[in-house]
Amino acid sequence: MKKELLLATALASTVGMAGIVEAASVSYSGHTRVGIEGENPDSSSDETVAEKQLNKFNVSISETTDGGVKIATGFTLTDEGGAESNASGLTLTFTDGSSLQLIEAGSASGAHDVSVPSAGGEQGIANTSTNNSASGLTIGHGNDNVGFDYATAADAFGIDGFSANVSASFNSDVATTSGTGATVTVENSYAVGVTYVTTAGDSTVTIGAGYHGTDYNNATATTDGSAYHVGATVATGDLTVGAGFADGDWVSDIRQMSGSYASAGAKYVSGDITFNIGMSAGDAIDETIGTSATSAEDSIDSVGASIDYTIASGVTGTVGYTQSDSKDEGTDVETASGSAWYIGATVSF
Repeated sequence: MKKELLLATALASTVGMAGIVEAASVSYSGHTRVGIEGENPDSSSDETVAEKQLNKFNVSISETTDGGVKIATGFTLTDEGGAESNASGLTLTFTDGSSLQLIEAGSASGAHDVSVPSAGGEQGIANTSTNNSASGLTIGHGNDNVGFDYATAADAFGIDGFSANVSASFNSDVATTSGTGATVTVENSYAVGVTYVTTAGDSTVTIGAGYHGTDYNNATATTDGSAYHVGATVATGDLTVGAGFADGDWVSDIRQMSGSYASAGAKYVSGDITFNIGMSAGDAIDETIGTSATSAEDSIDSVGASIDYTIASGVTGTVGYTQSDSKDEGTDVETASGSAWYIGATVSF
């Protein structure tokens, strides 16, 4: 539940300046997750069990001008257990429903990746750091924090159910580096994303797609970033099924990758209970920067299922299970393959 606050009200009243000091509206939201996770990697016959405690706390600040333009920003106090403070840039929402994000705007492509159903819970076996398989639909979505993302209003261009984003970021003054071990920094990026929602009989169909391009400062790399994704979900009553696919090239640290990612899943809601099942398959050929792609393929395949139960308002219990298989340079990684389970609860506010 979000609660409205007025910043500086007490201070303004104390110093007798009420009416001079003005405050924007503030809301906050977040959750805490508490549970236990068990892991049984293929490399060991012994199962390990450990606690999981993750927290998230977001603060949103906004105000509307006399002309009807909403100005919003915010920050994250903590994100899934990390003690960090992360600002969220600035967003202007215009009277026609379109919006413009400035600073840390993100990727227009990533704004339109379809949410494919998958297993819930905090279970999973950590992969080896040398496995550079694609891990989601937004592979290669690197941005500099100086940029923008413009989002159309709903039903854009007179098309019912259509929306689009376009974004770019700029850091062309960053120093060029070279060499296989040199730092890689995003110089410029540009992206576009679209979503179309329609009905077919008793079903609601959502289709999303996007493209993201990235320029890097390392002159040794033989590729720039270029990735696309497409996905769709179909919701019929309490059942939702979906699938997505992404493919592209990207650079990270001292490696350059070319890979793809695919996912599929289903969700069924029955009263207070939600059933989820999903699978994913990611791969990549990764090489030292400047080297032709000749190595064997990295891959990570997983399948999982979960059950969520609404215990009370804002309180959800989760039981989840996942099976993963990891290969690094075409060789099985038993320490990163195996099964994992989770039992816990999420309390949201």
